[in-house]
Formats: sequence, C-alpha cells, structure tokens
Amino acid sequence: MSSSNRLIINCGASSITAAVLSTQGGKLHVDKLASEDLRYDYSNDSAWLGAVGDALKALARTQKISGKATFIIPGNQMLTKSIKIPHVEEAKRAQIIAFEAQQSIPYPMHEIVWDSQIVGDDGVETEVLFIACKSDTVAEFCEVVSDAGLAVEAISAATILDYNAIQFAYPALDEDVLVINVGARSTNLLFRNADGFFVRNIALGGNTLTQSIADSLGKSFPQAEEIKHKFFGPDSEYSEDDSGAKALKDCADAFMRRMGQEITRSIVNYRRQKNAAAPTRIMLNGRGALLQGLGEQLGATQKSEVEYFDPLQGVSLNSGITEDAEVLRLEMSEIIGQACRDMVADGAGVDLLPDEVQSEMRFAAQKPFLMVAAVCLALAPWPAFLAFKTQLNGYRAQVEVVRQEIEPLLENQSAIERNAQTARAINESIQQVEGLVQSKSNWIQFFAELQESLTSAEDVWLDRLDVDRRDVDGVPSYDVTLRGQMLVRESADSIDRKVLTRRIKGLRSNLEASEFIVSSKPPAIKWTMLSEGLQVLPFSIKLTVDTAKPL
Repeated sequence: MSSSNRLIINCGASSITAAVLSTQGGKLHVDKLASEDLRYDYSNDSAWLGAVGDALKALARTQKISGKATFIIPGNQMLTKSIKIPHVEEAKRAQIIAFEAQQSIPYPMHEIVWDSQIVGDDGVETEVLFIACKSDTVAEFCEVVSDAGLAVEAISAATILDYNAIQFAYPALDEDVLVINVGARSTNLLFRNADGFFVRNIALGGNTLTQSIADSLGKSFPQAEEIKHKFFGPDSEYSEDDSGAKALKDCADAFMRRMGQEITRSIVNYRRQKNAAAPTRIMLNGRGALLQGLGEQLGATQKSEVEYFDPLQGVSLNSGITEDAEVLRLEMSEIIGQACRDMVADGAGVDLLPDEVQSEMRFAAQKPFLMVAAVCLALAPWPAFLAFKTQLNGYRAQVEVVRQEIEPLLENQSAIERNAQTARAINESIQQVEGLVQSKSNWIQFFAELQESLTSAEDVWLDRLDVDRRDVDGVPSYDVTLRGQMLVRESADSIDRKVLTRRIKGLRSNLEASEFIVSSKPPAIKWTMLSEGLQVLPFSIKLTVDTAKPL
C-alpha cells in the first residue's frame, strides 16, 4: 500500500527540480520528475528569487504541478551554525538556543527565521545545529511561490538532508563518511559517524570556477558559464591544442586545489570539535561534482578513495522518467533526504516557514469548509423560523395587553425611585449632623484636656490652633497644630535651654496622653526672640488625631 503523494521542490542556485513521490512497502517511488534551469546572472545573488519564480511558473504551466509543496532552499541562502548549550528540558531549549545563537551570528534574531536540529546530547551539553534565513528572503520566497500558483507547506534546508539520504540509501553503512555536495554557489560538507553528524557549508561552488574563467579570459560571467559547460561537458569541442584550453585547465586545477584545501581545513575542524577520527570514505554529490578530475584530485589530497554518492538506492522511478541516471543521482539527494525523513532513524530536518504564514495557510485551507458550514448554519433555523413567526404574531398581541397593564406600575416605580433618592439625601444630611454633634462633644473634651495641660506646664499660652483634615489613599487623616509661647522669667545670662526644652516636651507628653491623640511630632522651638532680648519662647507642636475619635 502506498501513501499519498508528496510534492517536493528543490530550489537550487542554478536549477530547480520538482518531484512527486510516494512510499511503497518501505521504499520511495518517484511518480513524476521535472527540472528547470534558472536563467539569470549567477554573479547577481539578488536575482535568484526572480529566476526561481519564473522557473516555477514554467514548471506549473508545462508539468501541471499545483497545490501544496515542500520547498528546499540551498545552503548559500542560509546561515548554518553549530552551537553547544547546557542540557535543559525540551520546553526551555528554544529560549537557550536563541540566546546562544545571538552571541555568534551577525544578525538580530528579529530579522531572521530559524530552526534547529539536535545533533548530540551527552547529558551535560547538547550540540545543536542552528539554521536560519533572513525573514525578508523567506517572505519574498513565499510570494514568488504564491504567484506561481503553488502553496508553501514547509521550507527545508538543503544542508542537512544528505544525512537522511545516506541513511536511507546505505542502511548498513557503519564507516565514518564525508559527503561532499558541490553546488553552484556553495558546497555542503556532511560528516557522518556512529554518533551523529556534523555539517559545514563553504562558499565555494561551480560559480567560483566560472568567475575564475571569466577573469582569466576577460569574458562576462554568462559567457564564461557557457564556455565552462562546453569545455568540461561530455561533448567538449575543444582540442588539447586550443589556445584557451590550457587557461581553462589551469582555472579548473586552481579550483580543485582550493576545494581540497577547504575540505582539509573542514576535516581538521571536524576532528577538533567532535573529537572524532578522519572520514574513511568520501562521497561526491551535486552537479558541480561532474568536473573532470575532481574525484581524483580529492582522493590524492585526502589519501582516501572517492566515489559518487547514489541516493537512488531503494528508490524506484516511474517508467515515464527519461532523465539521465547519472544526472539524477547527483540532483536527487536533497529531495530523497526530505522524502525519507520520517522513514529513517533520527531523521534530520528543519522548517523555516514562519508560524504566522503557517497559520494563514491553515486558515486558507479551512475557508471552503467554513463557508459550507456557514451556509448550513444559516439554512438550519429556517423551518423553525417559519413556525416561530406564526407564534410571534400571537405573542405580539399579548405583549400589547401586558404593556397597557404595566404602564401604571411603571409610573409607581418612578415615584418610588424618586422617594428613595430623596431618602438617601436626607440620610446623608442626618449622618453629617450626627458627625457634627459627635465632633462638638469631642472638641469640648479636647479643649478641657488642652487647658489642663497648659495649666500644668505654667507660663504657657496658645496663639493659634490649626486643624488639617485630608485623605491619604482613601484613608482619612487629621492633624492639629498648636502654636504658642512660653514666658521665660530668667534673665538672659541665666537661661538654660535644656530646661526650657524639657518644659515644652513635657507639655507635648501631656497632650499625647489625650484619648484623641495617637502621636505627635517633636516640638519646633524658635530661639531667636530670646536672642533678641525678649522674654518669650515661641514653639509649635503637631498632633495626629485618632480617626476613630475625630475632631
């Protein structure tokens, strides 16, 4: 039994390949396959999206492909970073990854769309492969896909799909292997061993050789691309005695030497980071791997046997697919890796489709069902409506009778409400009068206590009494400030300030003993008048009144 068909489109830097696949008995079956070269100046990276849009429209028109598809974006359009984070529970992992990634990537997190793949976990540290793409690039990519009449189901990264493909095609492989996928703009290196995998993407691909040829021959980039395909293609028309042949071979040799150096550097970096042995098996993949002599050059440099990776093992093709088997083998790795992700152990993959776009797509897919449901919901009450309408006419007559009977009652209700409002106003007035009565009684008693305190202090009189009433956060507060003077009988030479201060503080203590006072501030004493020769000492005392016994 086969599963439903899936449309997977690999959008490379120089071509796009669309495949419709299904699973049959644990194997993949390619039902339909089509590819389209991208027509743009490969040296202009900003023209890639427009070329992808044109190629998708051409495929949709000629191959009749439509609907939802999983898209694969090449490594040169993404940022791939290996980071290590502390081992935490899965719910907190995304936050830790985002924090660690921000320390080592050149873009703010709000400008990118990112996902991650767990590579290894020893219980102390978790090794994570962080993959990101600029948000603007993803948004524009979704727009060109939509313009072509297709819908984005997911956006995958080409950098890690070779891991799934090699597990699917070589299930019994137990060696440390390096898969070198040479693309147009970049080369993806996948190191695979028993403990997992390691990925590095280097900015070196077929376009690098094209640029070298353009610089060497003084040609434009498109002209150099055409010369490259003619010279290094299987039907080369150049002879060994051709004046330009040596220059082209020199460019190819320089490219292969540089590729060998980058691979050597990557192997050293891999062994240092993973504490692993060097790969014992190297596999070539990608259209750039067709360069004559590349396998031999890498084999000599790495002192290892180099072979071509065949991702089509375990994959059956529809009889209508007529593409060259060797070309298919080099182009299908990413598509096979995406299709078999759920068919292999520890399948790797990311989805760079933003959450808001996924929500919009889910809602768009539900629109037809929601419209049908809305129509059904609108029609469902119609029979009941007709019956209710008949009853409604009878109810209206009854309502009119009730309305006539209720009018006198409504008038009585209005009168009751007016009387209630008047009663509330009278009650408030009564409460105010009661407060005044109670306050008057309190003042009389407070003044009596105040007089007694002044008498006991001797030679003291009050000039002014201020009351400060206020609310602090809805809580009433009352303060009484007493301002007065004390007669000083001693001569200026024999005045003892400490004695005078104790007398005023004693007055303050007597006042604090009142049942109406809860606290007081230290007395404020003005010594200036004594200094000027007057025999009086002004002072002020601030008392805090108990709100339960207001004045």
